[in-house]
Amino acid sequence: MNGGFRKNKGIIIELTSLLDVILIMLFWLILNMSNTAANAEKKAQEQIDAANAKVEQAKQDAQKQIDSINEQNEQMRKQAENMQNALDGFSNGKMVTLEMKYEDGRDVIYVSQDSQQPKPVIVNSELPEKLTEALNSYGLDKDSIILAAFMYDGSSVLYRDVNTVQTTLGKIKGNYKNIYYTQVNTTK
Repeated sequence: MNGGFRKNKGIIIELTSLLDVILIMLFWLILNMSNTAANAEKKAQEQIDAANAKVEQAKQDAQKQIDSINEQNEQMRKQAENMQNALDGFSNGKMVTLEMKYEDGRDVIYVSQDSQQPKPVIVNSELPEKLTEALNSYGLDKDSIILAAFMYDGSSVLYRDVNTVQTTLGKIKGNYKNIYYTQVNTTK
């Protein structure tokens, strides 16, 4: 005998099922990779769209700021022009004078502009309204730039009336956004 070894001729190993499993795994891997690539592309497009939206919002915000700055510049230019006109008028004697005098036992303010006929205003509880009326009578409105001098003789007028006029001028500043005044005590 052969010593216990037998020759086996014709052993065939069947690999078809192994190849089927490998092909199925290969198809699954290819499909999974294409889905992953599609998802990655979709996420990338979403990020691009979000970035574009942020850029567009930033452009709109920047344009709003530019418009706001341009508007402020235009307002400042108009203010500067108005102030220059007021200074030119001041140089030509166009100034409001508020001269306070003590007459007939009471303090009276004479409001005048450009050497026009002064308008007397009595210092009492109606002072803000009467002072506003006097300024309006010279064509001055809330947008006018008003340069004014409040003059009084401290030795003849009452101190409380001077304080009342100063307080009133502070109050009417709300009606005239560009009123600038100084006070002059003409006591010798």
